[in-house]
Amino acid sequence: MDSAKGQGSYARVRTKVSPKREVPKTRKRTRHLRVSRVLPMFVFGVIAIYLFGQMLAMSAKRSEINMETVDYGGLDTPARYTGLIVRDEYVIQSNRPGQPFYQFSEGEYISRNAVVCTVKDTNSTEEIESKLEKLDKNILKNQKSRSDLSAFSEDISRIEENIQRVIISYAGKSMKSDASYLYNMKDQVQSFMTQRNEIWLTENVDSLSQLTQEKSQYEQKLAQNMSALRAEQSGILALSYDGLEETLTSKTLEGITKKQIGESKTKYISKAKAVSKGDSLFKIVTSNQWFIVAYLPNSATVNWSKGDGKTLNLLLDDEVIPVNAKIESTEVGEKETKVVFSTYEQMESFINRRVLEFYLAGSIVQGLKVPNDAIVEKSLISIPKECMQESMGNTGVLLVNGSNAKFIAISVISYDDSNVYIDQSGELKLGDIILQGTGEKATHYTVSGLSPRTGVYVANSSMAKFVTIDILEQNQEYAIIRSGTTYGLQAYDLIVSDAKNIKEGQNLY
Repeated sequence: MDSAKGQGSYARVRTKVSPKREVPKTRKRTRHLRVSRVLPMFVFGVIAIYLFGQMLAMSAKRSEINMETVDYGGLDTPARYTGLIVRDEYVIQSNRPGQPFYQFSEGEYISRNAVVCTVKDTNSTEEIESKLEKLDKNILKNQKSRSDLSAFSEDISRIEENIQRVIISYAGKSMKSDASYLYNMKDQVQSFMTQRNEIWLTENVDSLSQLTQEKSQYEQKLAQNMSALRAEQSGILALSYDGLEETLTSKTLEGITKKQIGESKTKYISKAKAVSKGDSLFKIVTSNQWFIVAYLPNSATVNWSKGDGKTLNLLLDDEVIPVNAKIESTEVGEKETKVVFSTYEQMESFINRRVLEFYLAGSIVQGLKVPNDAIVEKSLISIPKECMQESMGNTGVLLVNGSNAKFIAISVISYDDSNVYIDQSGELKLGDIILQGTGEKATHYTVSGLSPRTGVYVANSSMAKFVTIDILEQNQEYAIIRSGTTYGLQAYDLIVSDAKNIKEGQNLY
């Protein structure tokens, strides 16, 4: 019983102690799991913070150095000249007060004797025109009822067939989205109807004598209250004038002086404004050939002579219009040369102008365009081309050391017809002795020459590399660089745009 009791006690003790032994084991495993999860996250966070800091540092470092890609461009830095336009033209004035009605638009070609403008006393003509319109309708109505008896019935039939033919030819286009054909059809039909109506209205028929006589009386009254202004010569219509149309002509070119340039003031004609007797109604330019008289510096006209062809870049507002011109005459003065150009191009574009600005073609320089802040000057070592050697595919020189000569590769920055230019920070230094020439004719050459060269820093890699440039043209902001050189700047190179604080070989990022 004691043993049983002891066993029972032992059992009870085991049941009580057993959970106590398992608790610590569970806690240790939980702590181990927590540590195993937190440690990688901590390491990852440290790495992320480090990388983020490096990125910020690199961005800050990059922001200190501005870079841009080189591209092609041009500089417009030519001298501008002022020219006086001379044309053969005439102006028509109104012979009565009234309201003008124009039959053409500016820029249209006007044939000789065509009615360009009609000036009416509208207070009198409106009533007369209304009555004439009613009479025309009555005459046409009567004529239509007897068209088979008309002496011009065959003409009428042919015109009506033409009207029908036009309508049929355009019928197949009715489903197209572009409705512009409708206007063409309307114009053609209207033209044929006008022809038919003119035949009917002018036909002398006894039954219509009273109507035609009444119409003739009203037409006479209308003519007394209106004037039709016609083109005396054919040409291009313009609605402006300056009063110099008779003074500046192709026949007066020789006598034109520099003082006349800029004297004129162009006046524009309004189609809607009533006019008085003597007011200018329109201008007709009678020739496509026009002239430009300009005074140019003698240095700009060297070897120019009559008959030479020149391309002039004419300035019209913000637009540049090139025209091919011929030199009609040159008159050399003490400092300036009077030049008369003639051209047949772009006359309509300058029809309302008397003065223009232009520059000579070829003045715009094209090439690689870089900012002036990217350009620096650097002293380079210069050595004769005869010193250059080739060894194992490398270019270099033979450096003399006592009785021995050692080949060292060098990086050529640029060259010309007689010398090559290298950086001072390379293996070759001032005072070094190298071989000039080959074989028995080789001589010793002491490196001593320095040559200032203009260039930019290329940033195609992480290191700044100096390359020489040849400046073709330059203004206050940009320079145009010659492209296509072997060791020079190339299109789409990345350059340091502000090179004042950069050095050769500097790590850019």
